[in-house]
Amino acid sequence: MLFLPDEFELEYGDMLLKIKIHTMVDRKVFEIAFPDGRKNLMISRSKVFDGKKVWMSIPEGRQQEAIPIGAKIVEYFKNQ
Repeated sequence: MLFLPDEFELEYGDMLLKIKIHTMVDRKVFEIAFPDGRKNLMISRSKVFDGKKVWMSIPEGRQQEAIPIGAKIVEYFKNQ
């Protein structure tokens, strides 16, 4: 894929998430809007001490949502 879209949607469970891509300090940050009214989630991929990349919530505290939604984002771009 040559260019990333600014916005896209993906299915997550029984919801359709709206995702916006932002760039902050040369890093892609994904803002996820939920249709059920919960607060938007910001996530980004970060390298951890062993060099692996993991999805992190910004600010910390919503890792249990960040990891599976981040995996769906990776899957979305692999299928484009």
